[in-house]
Amino acid sequence: MKNNHLATESEAIASVNYSDGFTFDFNDDGRLINVFGSAWTGKETVSFNGKIVAEKRSYTRKSILDFTVEGDRYEVEFNMVDMLRGELHCTLIKNGVHFKTLKKALVNKYQITLKSWWKMLLLFFVGGFSGSVSYTHLRAHETKANL
Repeated sequence: MKNNHLATESEAIASVNYSDGFTFDFNDDGRLINVFGSAWTGKETVSFNGKIVAEKRSYTRKSILDFTVEGDRYEVEFNMVDMLRGELHCTLIKNGVHFKTLKKALVNKYQITLKSWWKMLLLFFVGGFSGSVSYTHLRAHETKANL
């Protein structure tokens, strides 16, 4: 399973994209807590020493997963800070106390910049305009043929 893969921080950052999702690794005194979140499918999974202990689907900007292992109560919080850059913060809370927050963002080629946002908006309007013009043009020929 891909979300159980242990990657170094630089490898994980290099692979953050929409299709692979976000993976965060926490180490609590030798106990590995692996957290996976996908913006594409909404799937969120938490593994403790390789065993899935919490999972759900969520498409909200903020999401919380709770689980208890070996008498310790954990909470994992996903917080999408910047949707255009795909910046996600993952916070681990142990027994009500902040443990650690890890932050990752999408690789630059997947981020939506102001320039690319304007291009998408322009293409949307041009596509909509040309589609409506084509439809109107076809209807005019149909009406002319029926006269």
